[in-house]
Amino acid sequence: MSGSSNSPSDAVEVAAHLAAAMERAGCEYALGGAIALGFWSQPRGTVDVDITLFLPPEQPTGFVRLLQSVGCQLHADQAVQSLMQHGFCQVEFEGRRVDAFLPTMPFYELARQRRQQVLLGTQPIMIWDAETLCVFKMMFFRRKDLADIEQMLQLQHSLDRTWILNQITQIYGARDPRIAQWKELTSEPS
Repeated sequence: MSGSSNSPSDAVEVAAHLAAAMERAGCEYALGGAIALGFWSQPRGTVDVDITLFLPPEQPTGFVRLLQSVGCQLHADQAVQSLMQHGFCQVEFEGRRVDAFLPTMPFYELARQRRQQVLLGTQPIMIWDAETLCVFKMMFFRRKDLADIEQMLQLQHSLDRTWILNQITQIYGARDPRIAQWKELTSEPS
């Protein structure tokens, strides 16, 4: 359980425990990052857990209180400030870093509707579907995110590439470098 002295060192176990804690708290959520990636591509190691909590973004103190109530360790003032400035904060849960995100843009509602329930070990969890995960990875637009997307494109042949392009275009506009990068990624044989 969260906060116990027998904390798991594995990010996958921590993700399963965090998902269970959110279920008990009655909070809608989605796990992303490498945890979700492992369901849509080759799993890769990670040192943290990414989670979005579907709480009102204009109430960061309620978000922080929920994180504390499920056993996350954090500095409340710093977390609230980060949520207000960046839409996410870093906390610790069972000895692992957790990047906790607020749904700060309209795309999150569409993403919430597309979440998938999967089993992580024996724990049912909610994760981003493959297309949504690609959109978020294009938002972050880091080298490792592009590598993750390339692998997903190779393994997920039914990926709705047009839907992903449309979402990225709606968020960033047709002239954003993400658009050209997506087109380059999808023009290669997969």
